[in-house]
Formats: sequence, C-alpha cells, structure tokens
Amino acid sequence: MSVLRVIPLGGLGEIGMNCMILEFNDEILVVDCGLIFSDLDYLGVEFVIPDFSYLREKKDKIKAFIMTHGHEDHIGALPFAIKAGIHAPVYASSFTSLLIRERLKEHGLEDRVDLRVFRMGDQFSFKNFKISTVSVNHSIIDSAALIIDTPVGKVIHTGDFKIDPTPFFGQMIDLNSFARAGEEGVLLLLSDSTNVERHEHSMSESVIYQKFEQLFAAAQGLTIVSMFASNVSRMGQVFDLAKKLNKKIALAGRSMEQNVKLGLEAGYLQGAESRVIRLEEIDHYPRDQVIILSTGSQGEHRSALIRIAMGEHGQVQLQPGDLVLMSSKFIPGNEKAIGRMINHLFKQGAEVLYEAVHDIHVSGHATQPELRQMLELVKPKFFIPIHGEYRHLVHHASLAKQTGVLDQNTFIAVNGDVIELTSETCRIAEHREEIRVLVEGREGNDISKLVLRERRQMGEKGVVFSLLVRNAESRRVISGPEIISKGLAHEEREGWLLEEAKKLVKKIVSDYDRALGSRGPEMDLQETIRVELRRFFNQNIGKKPIVLPIILDL
Repeated sequence: MSVLRVIPLGGLGEIGMNCMILEFNDEILVVDCGLIFSDLDYLGVEFVIPDFSYLREKKDKIKAFIMTHGHEDHIGALPFAIKAGIHAPVYASSFTSLLIRERLKEHGLEDRVDLRVFRMGDQFSFKNFKISTVSVNHSIIDSAALIIDTPVGKVIHTGDFKIDPTPFFGQMIDLNSFARAGEEGVLLLLSDSTNVERHEHSMSESVIYQKFEQLFAAAQGLTIVSMFASNVSRMGQVFDLAKKLNKKIALAGRSMEQNVKLGLEAGYLQGAESRVIRLEEIDHYPRDQVIILSTGSQGEHRSALIRIAMGEHGQVQLQPGDLVLMSSKFIPGNEKAIGRMINHLFKQGAEVLYEAVHDIHVSGHATQPELRQMLELVKPKFFIPIHGEYRHLVHHASLAKQTGVLDQNTFIAVNGDVIELTSETCRIAEHREEIRVLVEGREGNDISKLVLRERRQMGEKGVVFSLLVRNAESRRVISGPEIISKGLAHEEREGWLLEEAKKLVKKIVSDYDRALGSRGPEMDLQETIRVELRRFFNQNIGKKPIVLPIILDL
C-alpha cells in the first residue's frame, strides 16, 4: 500500500531552519528551506542549515521547492541546497521571489534556478500532488499557507501565520479557504506553534500605526526605528506617517536599503522615494523632522544600530532627546546582546522604547485563540504541530485535543522523524539522525563536530606550539626547543610557564638522544612532547591546552 511520507528536516523542536519533505512514491515536494543564525559566532559557525543528504539521495524525485514566505528561516538555506546538487523549480509569491532572487545573486546562482511566481489562490499540480496557495497574515508580506491534495488525503501546511483583521498591506487571512477544506475533509494539519504560550489574541498592525503616530508627532529629536528589514508592512507605516507628518527618512544598514528597494519594486511602498534622504544629509534638516530606519534590532555584531549605540557610526551620533524604538521581538538567545546594546543607547543620552516597556511591536505568529480557530475551521483527522521549540509543540498538541482531535491522532514529531500516512493511519515510522549542518562563512563550508570541538578547546584552554629542528639523517635535534603559546595563562605567569616547559622539552630531547645512542627502540618524540607538556600544564594551571609539537627534519 502506498503511503505519504512527511519528513521534517528542521523547524520542529526549534525556532528556525524550517524545511519539510512530502514524499509519495516517485515524487517529493520540499516546503521551505531555511536556516538558523548561529549563537556560536565565536567558533566561526555563522549559521546552521538542514542536512540535505536524504534529498541528495533522491534528487531525481524532487519536483519542487515551495516557499511559504521570505524570512531567512524559510528561504535562507536554498542556495546551499542548490550547491549540494539539488535542482528543482522554486515556487514563491511575488515578494518572496524577490528576496530569493537576491539571495541567489549573493551566491552567483541566479541563472541556475527556475523561479516560478505564484499569486495567492493559484493552483499548480504534479502527478501525486495538487497545491492551492492561501493568503495568510504574517510579519512579512506575501505569506502563504498551502492546501495540498495527495492520493491519501488533504494536507494543510499553515506556514507562519496570524489572524489580523486590519493588516496594513494586503487582505485579512483567507479563512474561507481553510473552512472549505475543513468541510471537504483534512487528513493532516501542520500548524505554526511559535506563539502557543500566549493566551490573548495577537495585536493588529493597526495598533503599531497609532503608537508610531503619537511618538513621531511628539519627537523632540532624532527618531530611530529599529526593526527586521523584511517587515515591509512596518516600513510602509513609517513611510505613510512620514508623509503625513512631513518628515524625512534615512536608511541605515545594507539589508534595510535592499529591502526598501524590493518593496518599491513589488509595488508596496508607493511614493517612498520622495521621503528618503541619505544618511549624510540628516544634519541638513531639523533633528525632530528625521526618522532613521535601522537594522540591528537583535544586537548583531557591526550592525547599524550597534555601531550607533557604541558611538562608532560615521553618520549618526545620538544626542539627549533622541528616541530609539526597538520595533521587533527579542529572538531567544539574543537577549544579552540586545540588553547590552540598549544600555549603550541609554548611555548615549537617547530614550529607548522596547517590548518590555512599551507596545511598539506586534508578533506575526498566531496565539492560542487563533490557533484554536484554525483547528476548529480545519477539523483535521491527524495533527502535527510545527515551527516551535519542543514545549511549544507539546502545548499545541494539547490545544488540538481540546478542539476534538483524538489523542491517538495527535503526534509530537521532531526533526528527522519519518511520518507515514495513509487515508486511515498515521505513525512515526523511523528517525533519521544528524539532520543539521554547521556552516562557516557565506560560501557554506561545513564544520565537522571534530573541528568545532577543537576550536572550543582552543578557546577554553589555549594552544601551545613546541618547535624543534632535527637532522634528517642522524635524527638528532640540532635546534630548539622554542615554546609559543596563545590564550594559555595571565601574562605575569606565562613567562615562567614557558621557561619551565622549555626545560621539560630539553629533558625529553636529551632522553631521546641517549636512546638513539644506545640503539634502543626509537621513542615517538612528537607524541612524548605532546603528552608531557599537557601533563605539565595541567599540574601547574589546572587545564590541558592543545599542544602542537612541530619537528622539522633538515
């Protein structure tokens, strides 16, 4: 009997790296292909992407990538999938396609991808799959959910969504399409879980417009709005208010500049050009008549806002009376960096408003009442919560049971699980290990766990080099040892340690020379130096650094 296989490569048990495989017989669809920005920057890991080995094995079966929206945690890994040799048409909404185009350009791949643009409500079919796109509200424009008809039944993938009765751009989520699908019968619902812990209905974008209008009108100095550069709807509100209040807008940050251009290209920021000035021109206008749209809301290293906070930005210097609006969510893991940045902004004399003290941001994710409404509209036979940390999945599964989904039909799956569905059954058939790849640099070089462990050891314990020169024929040491260390100990203690280490290596070399003269078995000089130096440092400073003995045979 044929089964539909659903395999999450990311996004289940974590926030980010969303990627879902749907497989039936000889066809595979990939829904989203995202990444996670790493919190291991100090070890050289820039971001994490799915492990594409399963897709590489079955690359001839892949019929399409279908992108629900343009956030990096949904599209950012696509260039690396292509580099891995996985080629298939990419389906995306208008604005999402522009963001994908820019990512592909960065990697020199724009001519290697068949990028197909869909409008909300469009349908496209394959042998075993028929996809209907449904408009949803989110914190980025042109977001879609997918209603997927398969040979075993209807599957709904909500993408990231909320129910916003008054979005700034576009229409309210198309609830009628979900209701119709529910009446026809839905086999499986895969639904966004990010905000399941919140019990109040999410606020509308219209609330932000009202807050911004009050704050912009009352400004006594420069106003900086820091936000995600992908939030074109929020940008649109700022531009609309700038026109209304006769203010100018400057853009700080490369991604902000790029996405304003893309918003214009997509037709969402009509007339914005007349409001924009260059950062170098902000001093040509009254300070209270200038708004700066800035990147860096997460305290990212060298971002525009962090440089402003540290007083290191070439064109923007804060003064008392200036106002900084942090109009974005604090992403888990970024709290310390953001907190440090906010402290420095205050030290520069600015007033700073952020989510803990002021409502100047609304989430793009559905809260519990909205998630309940989706479940009640769709009435799925089986339910799998997606897009959330493990606790979010647990809470969402509990909510599904409250709405009538049978306990035995609700599954908490994680990345790597292989879920098999028929028209009557659903089960987690197996689990595939190692479903993520650590990536170094924009070129996408993999970092193995061994390399990462060595980098961590060097960072925590330091590294020591022992240099010797040996006669290639006689095998006797003719020069050295020289001992060099990095990150080993305080400089006042380091000198003594290195001198004692040098004495130890000289003794090892002396024993080695005697062994050569007695024609006994030759000791492994490199390994002996490594072991004895690690033991020496452990006895004296309580840690074993990485020791690299280098012997040159001349």
